[in-house]
Amino acid sequence: MTDVSEKSRSSAASGDEVVDENRELAVRDGGEVAAAEKQESGGLLGRLGRVSNSAFSVTRELGGSAQRLTQQFVSEAGHLVDVALTTEVAPRIVVHGEVVDELLEQAPEPVATPDELRRTGDRLLAQSAEPAGAQTPHPAYEHLLQELCPDEARILRLLFNDGAQPAIDVRTNRPFGVGAETVAAGVSMIPEVAGCRNPDRIAEYLGNLHRLGLIWFSKEQVDVRRYELLQVQPQLIDAMSSAGRYAKTVRRRIEITPFGRAFYSTCFSPSSGFAD
Repeated sequence: MTDVSEKSRSSAASGDEVVDENRELAVRDGGEVAAAEKQESGGLLGRLGRVSNSAFSVTRELGGSAQRLTQQFVSEAGHLVDVALTTEVAPRIVVHGEVVDELLEQAPEPVATPDELRRTGDRLLAQSAEPAGAQTPHPAYEHLLQELCPDEARILRLLFNDGAQPAIDVRTNRPFGVGAETVAAGVSMIPEVAGCRNPDRIAEYLGNLHRLGLIWFSKEQVDVRRYELLQVQPQLIDAMSSAGRYAKTVRRRIEITPFGRAFYSTCFSPSSGFAD
């Protein structure tokens, strides 16, 4: 009986030792595992920190490069603006709203000095004192030919061959003429009779011929019967309608000047242009 109790106590003691030993092993293994896990966590955090530092460095370098590129772009833009402001644009030649050519750089034409003008005038007076030689055309004729268009030449031919042409001014009628206005001036049949290709530009043609001193607008009248055909023309009827009730008409005439007659007889043949 005694032996059985001792054996039981010794077995219990042995079991306690085994339990203690297992507990120590468990504690030691748990510590090693925790240390390993802690070490592994620390390594992961370190890698994350290094990756974050690398990303921050890359971002900072990219930001610096972008700032340098922006500064360079602003500097280049400012330089281009300065160049544009200091560059002179060559003027263009515009005819009827279209650019036909760029005006090249040309030296300014020399201006005659008073001494040169005086010598030219004295030369003319000296030539006038010489014995009359061969008659030469007026020096302005060549320039006048360059200032005329074909329709204006037709008008000159008509006035030279057929004489003065009737013209009518249409005015509004006011008591004592106070406040009266001209609705249409110089209405005539010149473009139709002369055969102008562009009859709607007759005002330009007559203005240019008058500017050159080739025609004039006289207040005198031609034969009264010549105004009868003009008074039934559509343009005159429209002008009288625009002038209102009791429109007033003023009869005039358009004729060639003596200078224009001499110019035409010198620069045009008597039968020139009649074939068309």
